[in-house]
Amino acid sequence: MIHDLPAVEEANAAIGAAVSTTSLPAGLEDLLTEVQHDLLDLADGLRVPPPDRLRRALRDLGPADFPRGFAVLGGFSDGAGLLKLARAITRRACRAAEGEPARYLELLAEVLLVAAWRAEEHEREQIPLGSCFDVVRPTERSH
Repeated sequence: MIHDLPAVEEANAAIGAAVSTTSLPAGLEDLLTEVQHDLLDLADGLRVPPPDRLRRALRDLGPADFPRGFAVLGGFSDGAGLLKLARAITRRACRAAEGEPARYLELLAEVLLVAAWRAEEHEREQIPLGSCFDVVRPTERSH
């Protein structure tokens, strides 16, 4: 049972916003789109999605060694930032759930954090050589 259905819908909207950035790796977009459909079913009370897809996703995404504060600090990628937000909202929904829905949401929160990490890695790989981000700081541009 879920006592905070709006939190599930908010998490789903944040996931959709992350997918809409088009900055996520294709496989991650596919996974998150499937998760969105699962969350619609969960919010509508139709079914609790089986956790198998999330467990496979964690296995496929691989282990992540997050730096301190990664879950809450700003980052390099819009998509990753929105996934971190979705994770925080999912954790709120999890605290207001019981039984199988709570376990599903807890696992989803873990997947979202690892997905955010992978999105950050993907975005960093997209920076072209010769980028001036390391040379000119935003405060230096105004002088």
